[in-house]
Amino acid sequence: MLEVIATNLQDVIDANQYGADRIELCANMHEGGLTPSIGLVEEATKLSKIPVHVMVRSHDHGFVYNALDQQVMLSDIKHIKETNAAGIVIGALTYEGVVDEYFLKKAIQRAEGLDITFHRAFDSARIQFEALQTLMKYDAVKTILSSGGEGKAADNLPLLIELNKVAREHGKTIMPGHGINENNAGMFKADFDWIHAGSGIRLDGTFQTGISQKLVHAFL
Repeated sequence: MLEVIATNLQDVIDANQYGADRIELCANMHEGGLTPSIGLVEEATKLSKIPVHVMVRSHDHGFVYNALDQQVMLSDIKHIKETNAAGIVIGALTYEGVVDEYFLKKAIQRAEGLDITFHRAFDSARIQFEALQTLMKYDAVKTILSSGGEGKAADNLPLLIELNKVAREHGKTIMPGHGINENNAGMFKADFDWIHAGSGIRLDGTFQTGISQKLVHAFL
């Protein structure tokens, strides 16, 4: 199953037409992906025939959020729930590098009824297996997007496989992402239910251009 990043309505149309299974809707990919406008969320979720999961991230300077940041993200979740979105993509850490359970509980409560993916904040946690053990406590978190820590997913494949084995025992899935392209996508197909594609399916490998049908098909 393939999740692709979309940043505008044309991306949403192309992802649907080219055979993707799910969309992660983001803005500001040059900042690592931030919350898109509610207008884009509304229109994208009306248009898409495949599930749309919406990024909820208020800034790009790390994954620690103060009370004001959290207030903004909880408000974003409230508005996202009023659209046809299928899920949200969120993640938060404490200054100690562990999952911020205080905020996660609030986000889960606010997002009730939506699928939840914990994003690559997971890769900035001090210990990935420790973060996974924490996330296991929360049934609402179904998917964890990860490159297996620092570096690209292909460089951390053995760790990702081990993480996924543990995650599956608790009804969750590790979705590899970061640096996956047509040349290495096949490495992930045997061990993972989902693959996450970003710039690897873009015409020139950047978010400045559109999604390539040829490259999407290389992932399927």
